[in-house]
Amino acid sequence: MDERKEFEKQFYGLYNFFHDKKNSFRQREVILSNITKVTIFRSQEFVKMITNNLESIKNLLPDDLKSKPLDNKLILRMELNPEDQIKKWPKRVYLAGDKNQKWVEDGFYTWNLKIKNPYNLVKMGIILGIIFTILLYPIWPFYLKFAVFKVSLYLLVFLVGLLVVRLIVYIISRLLGCSFWILPNILDDTRGLVGYFVPLYSYYKYTDGWVEIVLRIVGFFGVIFIIYFLYQNPEYIYGFKEGSEQTIDDLIDWGKTKLEGVYEPIHKNAIPDLSDILREAENATDL
Repeated sequence: MDERKEFEKQFYGLYNFFHDKKNSFRQREVILSNITKVTIFRSQEFVKMITNNLESIKNLLPDDLKSKPLDNKLILRMELNPEDQIKKWPKRVYLAGDKNQKWVEDGFYTWNLKIKNPYNLVKMGIILGIIFTILLYPIWPFYLKFAVFKVSLYLLVFLVGLLVVRLIVYIISRLLGCSFWILPNILDDTRGLVGYFVPLYSYYKYTDGWVEIVLRIVGFFGVIFIIYFLYQNPEYIYGFKEGSEQTIDDLIDWGKTKLEGVYEPIHKNAIPDLSDILREAENATDL
């Protein structure tokens, strides 16, 4: 096992040369035996790569190399599934048997070198750190848990505000005869994380008939009336602003209380006894 490992180390430079993006050597990731992924390349492009870079590759080979890469199983031939419809690159491959481990003109091959990525341990450490950090949330210090709660709350408020703003912008644009959406895919669950924000906006020009035009005119005057009403009665705007700020403050206080583990005594939430009910009834009668 150690001899094989030492033997493979002699070809790490050649392996890295073929995997250097600057050399434009085409490779594809495919599924091997429906189990794992491997990177394959075409034999014709491999030969062309060697021919064009013969002088550079000679310096990467050990001096005492006498046998071919296939003989040492440094490169393995892959067989294709005959049921697959292959255009240029297959999606699934299988390891060819020992008798078929030979060089063919238009075959697919993969490297048989166990290259350890030096960053794998770092990546694994980061992943484990994130997992343990999430699992140990109950014993986090209070200030960290409260910070996470506040960030989550403000992020929720921002998202709700964004949805309201984009709806208002769309309504105004529709009254002008077009459709303008900010982040049109933000509510599309089929999109990935990046897909939610691509494109940033969408625009479409409508060709409305007379019915749509009449409705747009009515809607336009409706919007003008709402703006004029709010201008004449700014207390509604101030009231909405104060109510929103008070709601957020109440939610923050509620979250702080829950995270601190402070709860009201159980007897305060229990059903009042008969004397309390009679006392409240007498007070109501006196009023």
